Amino acid sequence: MTSWTDDRMPDLTGKAALVTGATGGLGLRSAEVLAAHGARVFLGSRDDEKGASALETVSRAATGAAPELVHLDLSDLGDVRRAADTVRERSAAGVDLLINSAGIMAPPLQFSVDGFELQWATNVLGHMALTWHLLPMMTDLPGSRVVTVTSIAHRRASLDAARIRADIRGEGYSAFDVYGRTKLANLLFARELDRRLRSTGAQTISVAAHPGLTSTNIGSNIGSNAPAPVSVASSVFMRTVGQSVEQGALPQLFAATFPGVRGGQFIAPRGIGELRGRPTAVNGSRLSQDDELGRILWEIVSETTSVNAPL
Repeated sequence: MTSWTDDRMPDLTGKAALVTGATGGLGLRSAEVLAAHGARVFLGSRDDEKGASALETVSRAATGAAPELVHLDLSDLGDVRRAADTVRERSAAGVDLLINSAGIMAPPLQFSVDGFELQWATNVLGHMALTWHLLPMMTDLPGSRVVTVTSIAHRRASLDAARIRADIRGEGYSAFDVYGRTKLANLLFARELDRRLRSTGAQTISVAAHPGLTSTNIGSNIGSNAPAPVSVASSVFMRTVGQSVEQGALPQLFAATFPGVRGGQFIAPRGIGELRGRPTAVNGSRLSQDDELGRILWEIVSETTSVNAPL
C-alpha cells in the first residue's frame, strides 16, 4: 500500500465515474487521472466557466471515452437530483465510481437555497443525497465504489443528534468547528453506507479518504476572512508544509481503484500525523466508528433532504 502512486492504477476502460468538485484541486486531479487510465469521467461542476476549463484539461488527458460536464451545485438539492438524472440519462450502463470530493471550508455563516447552513448543505447533505440518487445505478455493478473525501479535521470534532440538527439550522455557528463536524459526518456516512451495502449483498463498496495537508483552494475563505497577517501566514504555511495536489489526490484515487481496498476502510497519507505521504489504511477517530451515530446521521439527513435512501 505505502509505495503506491497513480501510475500503478489499473486500466479503467469501460468504467464510468462521476467526480464532484471536478473544476479544481483534488477533484480536477482525480478526474484527470481517471480519464488518463481510460475511464469515462463525468465532471461535477457548479461554475460553468470553470467547468469548461476543467473539461479541456481532462479531455487532453483522456485515453478512452470523452469526458463530460454535469452541472452540479451540491448546496441545491433540486440541482443534485437533476444532476443525478443527467448522469442516468447519459450512462445507461450505470456508474462504476462516485468520488464525493467537493467541499467548502469555514466561510462566514451562509445558507443554501434550501435554507440549510452552507457547509452542511454542500459537504454533507448534497453528497449524501447525490449518492442515494445514484446507488440504483451502481449496486449491481461488480467492483463499483463510492469514495467520500473527509479531512484530518474530523479528529477534533464531536457530534450528537442535537448538534447535527442545530448545525444544519446554522445555530451557534463557528466556522472551523462546523467544518470539522461536517468532515466527521462524511466519515460516519461512508461507514454507515458500507454497512448497509453489505447487509443487502450489493456489489458496491463504500470507502473514505482524506488528503492530509494539501495545497488546494479549499482554504481560500481562511485568507479572505482573516486579518492580513493571518492570511499571509496561512498562505506561507500551506506552500511550505502542504503537499502538492498530485500527492494529496493519491488517497482518494487509491481508495477508488486499488484492487485490495475493502469496504469500510479509511485511506490517508501514511506520514507523521497523516499530513503527507503515500496512501495507506488508517483508523478514524473513536466517534467516527460509532455505528449508532452513523445511523442517527443517516436518518436525520434523509428526513432533512426528503430523499428516501434506497438501503
